[in-house]
Amino acid sequence: MPPIHLDTTLADLYHEHGITGRFVATTHCVFGHLDLDPEWPRETVYPEDEEPVPYGSDERELSQLKKIILGLKPLRRAWGLGNMEVIFFSPYATAENMSRALDQLPTHQRHTPVFVDLRKGSVFEKLLELTRGRTLLYWRPQGWMRQHDLLIDTDEAFEINSKKYLITSGIKTPASEMISLADAEILSSRKLPFVVKLCLAGCGFGTYIVTTEDRRREMLAAMTKYRGRGGVEVLVSDYIKLKEDLSVHFVIGAPDDQHNRDNPLILGITVQSLTLDGHWTGGCIDYSAQAALAEYTFDTVRDTTRKMPASYVGWCGIDIVVDEAGKQWVVDLNARFTGSMPICFMSTHFWKVRGLPLAEFAAFKYRGAVDSVYDRLEPLVHAGQIVVTATAIIDQDLNAADIVWGGKDRADLTSIRDFIDRSLKVD
Repeated sequence: MPPIHLDTTLADLYHEHGITGRFVATTHCVFGHLDLDPEWPRETVYPEDEEPVPYGSDERELSQLKKIILGLKPLRRAWGLGNMEVIFFSPYATAENMSRALDQLPTHQRHTPVFVDLRKGSVFEKLLELTRGRTLLYWRPQGWMRQHDLLIDTDEAFEINSKKYLITSGIKTPASEMISLADAEILSSRKLPFVVKLCLAGCGFGTYIVTTEDRRREMLAAMTKYRGRGGVEVLVSDYIKLKEDLSVHFVIGAPDDQHNRDNPLILGITVQSLTLDGHWTGGCIDYSAQAALAEYTFDTVRDTTRKMPASYVGWCGIDIVVDEAGKQWVVDLNARFTGSMPICFMSTHFWKVRGLPLAEFAAFKYRGAVDSVYDRLEPLVHAGQIVVTATAIIDQDLNAADIVWGGKDRADLTSIRDFIDRSLKVD
């Protein structure tokens, strides 16, 4: 496989823009409704709302979900963090599973994996030991983190990553209001179309784009289950008939840095891939258009960062929809490192070296040996047109991989995705 030289890494960006510390990162989720492992139980202090199987009862499906959450997703989020220690949980993540993806990077751009074995217990004591003397970076705030040195306060992170913050902060978001689930009649009778969001969900899960009566019925059924699980309110907003759907990724430097909250540094702008009901499945980036897109969205990004707490520094992302009149609306704020971060760092690899201005990424399932994905996708892996960033075993003879691929144009991207689908097809 050819070496992959990233444009930069999160560690390098933080160093360059005055965000100091000896960092250690955790990229794990914890949910309020689901124990992911007996030693990694549900979150009671800072719960998240939802994931792909929020109300499922199929034990095999739930087992796969847990392995994706504790195995694949932490590896996906770590690729591009750079020179820092990153905590993983075995047996879900192993050095063997990540070594081939990680070895593609030059040594100075690789993170250093540190493993906590959930089978041996005392997990929170081991986490405290591993993070002592370091500054903790995290995907989402969790109760155990309050004993640790943090870059971002957990209470602050919980507040600004809630959809409710879109209303209370003054960010330019579509007209929205909080609705009590005790007033379900409002959701039953509201004129179509509109959007319902759970306040603490991520990646498009917990978002219901209600454009038909069938979708209203699906949303109402989900709200009944959500209320039964303890949910009390949701955000309801106007539906925007959009012309563009952009995800902007940027860094807010230290207060005395050139790229502080008044001049955020935009690192990448992707076009989101969503299902019809609003679930995020990946994204596409046009490296040749980044300068123009950064200028196009900068005022909206800066307006947003100025509405965020002055103490917030680091990686951040916002989702912007552009309506038919050209007005930009912020529909999501992700004050954390994001799933799209790696693709923002790959313009040299795809565009400048290989002449491929477009790149796309998504997750795929396949059978066989976990590392067989590299052999099946030859010769495009060898040519550097396909990059595997993470792999994990999620079931007996079933694996998942995160894959990025470059293309000359949209048709080329589609052709390569078809090749990946054919090569990894699960019967």
